[in-house]
Amino acid sequence: MLQKAIAGILEAIFEPGFLASSYGFRKGKSQHEASSRIDKVVTSKPINYVIDADIKGFFDNVDHKWIVKFLEHRIGDKNLIRLIVRFLKSGIMEECRYWETEKGTPQGGIISPILSNIYLHYVLDLWIEKKVKKECKGYVEITRYADDFIICVEDKEEAYKMIEALRERLNKFGLILSEEKTRIVRFERTAGKEEKLNTFDFLGMTHFNDKTRQGYYKVGRKTSKKKFRMKMQAMNEWLKSSS
Repeated sequence: MLQKAIAGILEAIFEPGFLASSYGFRKGKSQHEASSRIDKVVTSKPINYVIDADIKGFFDNVDHKWIVKFLEHRIGDKNLIRLIVRFLKSGIMEECRYWETEKGTPQGGIISPILSNIYLHYVLDLWIEKKVKKECKGYVEITRYADDFIICVEDKEEAYKMIEALRERLNKFGLILSEEKTRIVRFERTAGKEEKLNTFDFLGMTHFNDKTRQGYYKVGRKTSKKKFRMKMQAMNEWLKSSS
């Protein structure tokens, strides 16, 4: 109950400052709205490449010192911040053993979603908006849903430079860019048949170049193979347990 009350206070303080590119754990900012934003950006802006990025173990690696600094930007009540830190350091139970936590957010904690949005608001959203966009000659736009995000880019060379800058930016705040899952995808609306296979996954959906019945360009979406396999496996396990 206390976590829920504090989460409500943090939402009232920080929500008005969150950017339009931020989705997830926010009222009226669902997965559907995030996908619609991607459609609008790709179809109406000069997008040629998509950075399909992944943060390795985000919720386990949130740096407590940095989250405190971010909270202090808007909160002057030291008692409230100390209480939040106590929740962050509450530890976890695993196989009947208690483990202290020096980083990360509480597993399943009510306060974790808003803290993650605050963290990435300063680490990622504002960085893209205030620094990256100003330094890039081509068009750049990010869409983030919790810790899952993609960056739409106009210029290929700038896309590669951005990955290096993103790696350094995340490392500064105790986060790691997954080298195995991060890639640059050619995703321009004028792509030929050979580029149609260039796809990216976001929020459980595979996005690809497609056309409407009238022949106009659109972003096609279908359930990703990974998501489909997970659902089928869960269904099979449920059927076995129910038989």
